[in-house]
Amino acid sequence: MSPAGLVVLVLVWSGLVWAGASLICRMGPAPKLAQAIWRGAALVLLAPFVAAFFVPGFSVAIEAPLADLPMLEPVMIAPQDGAVVAAPARAIRLPEMGVLIICVIAAGWLVRFSLWGISQVRLQRLKARAMKTHRPIGHWAEAVGLSRTPQVHVIPRGAPFLAGILKRSIYVPAALIGGQGAQQVIVHELVHLKRGDLIARPLERIVTDLFWFSPFAWWIRGQLDFWREAVVDDETVELTGDRIAYARTLTSAARISRDEAVLPVAAFILRKKGNLKMRLNELLTEKPRPRRMGLVLAAALMCAAPLAVAQGMLIKGAAAAPGETLFYTHAVLDKATLTSAFGERVDPFTKKTATHRGVDLAAARGTPAYAPAAGTVIFAGEKEGYGNAVELMVSNDTVLRYGQLDTLSVEQGQLLKAGDEVGGVGTSGRSTGPHLHFEVWRDGELTDPQAEEGLVLADSLFITASSGAKAPAPPASSGEPAAPSEFAPPVAPAAPAITQEFIQQTYNGLQACEKVKEDFLKEPLPEDWVARRKVAREANRRAGLALDSADQDWTPEVIIWPTPVYPAELASARRVGVCRVLFDIGVDGEPENAIANCSDPAFEAAAAELPGARFKPATDVNGKPIEMKGATFPLQFCVK
Repeated sequence: MSPAGLVVLVLVWSGLVWAGASLICRMGPAPKLAQAIWRGAALVLLAPFVAAFFVPGFSVAIEAPLADLPMLEPVMIAPQDGAVVAAPARAIRLPEMGVLIICVIAAGWLVRFSLWGISQVRLQRLKARAMKTHRPIGHWAEAVGLSRTPQVHVIPRGAPFLAGILKRSIYVPAALIGGQGAQQVIVHELVHLKRGDLIARPLERIVTDLFWFSPFAWWIRGQLDFWREAVVDDETVELTGDRIAYARTLTSAARISRDEAVLPVAAFILRKKGNLKMRLNELLTEKPRPRRMGLVLAAALMCAAPLAVAQGMLIKGAAAAPGETLFYTHAVLDKATLTSAFGERVDPFTKKTATHRGVDLAAARGTPAYAPAAGTVIFAGEKEGYGNAVELMVSNDTVLRYGQLDTLSVEQGQLLKAGDEVGGVGTSGRSTGPHLHFEVWRDGELTDPQAEEGLVLADSLFITASSGAKAPAPPASSGEPAAPSEFAPPVAPAAPAITQEFIQQTYNGLQACEKVKEDFLKEPLPEDWVARRKVAREANRRAGLALDSADQDWTPEVIIWPTPVYPAELASARRVGVCRVLFDIGVDGEPENAIANCSDPAFEAAAAELPGARFKPATDVNGKPIEMKGATFPLQFCVK
């Protein structure tokens, strides 16, 4: 929910709560019941925001279908002559109005805190000037029901008040302490102490402190202050037995404390104009009390409770639902390789020029993909060409599309916050290997995800030179360039420009790779390869691993795909290679004793390394992991 929407919600809700409580109190309830009504109103005002922590948010149904456009996928094995790119700073885009409202609300809280601090300083100064008196009040404390008798202090001026959490004291102005009204004043403060108003008063004022911008919250606070004193007035009169004398004391106290500064205490006299008249009227007038107030309050509660819960669900739902404000606060992936950028590329399936609608981020199968911002899932399911796909609306005009997911962790209509898992990287659609296809749509048009302000594709991102992505701009230098250090890392070559000549070269490279693969698969295996496979099959049988046939090669299930390095000198010469790797798998899934047979022997050393690879271990009939001999794995080194 936008800041403006939240302010409007508070204003409307506080107005309804204040109006409802005012209508009920017009019926003339007793002071204690009236105080309970306004305390309930304060709780109802806070209820939607408290409920938002416990109730589920409303699922926001948003119809914003994206076009199903053809998609280009990458060839997975590419020259690794790229560059590691630091994650850019995450920018925050906020409308000016939203920033202004947040700043104004925060400034109001700061002012409220500052005023409280100033009033505390005034209070401590006044207490420091107070003088202790030995006026006996133990019998009144016993009559009120207090186990401990507070001390009485005399202050130079001001209204009587009660203060102190651990060491509680009553402060009476010098103008009242020697008069007949001192007794009523002291009993009044003792009743406050018995009722726990030292703690209740600050809690009642939380509503105004939080929603200081709502006039209705201030009016609710005024009613709470008035009825707190009215209840204590009523109980004090019952103890002292003289309403007229008590009324005179109220009038005298109001006269001597008229121009005093505000203190953070429940003073004997309220500063609001008209309060004294209302207290005297409540004190001296006999009023008939309404009947069936219980039914009225029950009906009001039955109306307010579902409204408060519904608003809590709306607040919680709107917090994650898209709006004008867009925050990118989380990377899409933790670690990835950008293998194909946004723009014109050669489709590896059709071998024709096509527009790549997003970016491809290669990662191991099952790698979690995250929501970079809060939003609503508007699609989750299978989509032609994209396989398992998710579309996440993160603002009114921005939708993120995830394609080629192996698994889905969300469902349509679900509300996500930044960092929630969307799904696992896979190869469920039109692709050549596990990766995430990621698109950014704004106002129904595709945009380059790398150009999206504040969006981090991966915390650790490797960009291959053949991906078509723009190389990071070098920092500006002044003067002569510094001599290269022998320890300096090599600078990645700039990615080739997307020209017709480049597209034709890429197409020719793919054609050559396919021709090499076709010819290589027709060639017989080397003798040492055949002999090792024969020995491996026999060892597997003895270990309890059964294959479907004696001549079958066994390709293991991949847990982490290998990331072979394309030799730079071979890539520069645009040489291609198709390989088969023969190796053993230990009980931990790590490849061992690997040898490679390639169409070009220059690739055999790179292919046999299988860097980073991990496979699912083989098991015997009892399900116990065993060492597997003679597994095979295909690799291709093709210049795109």
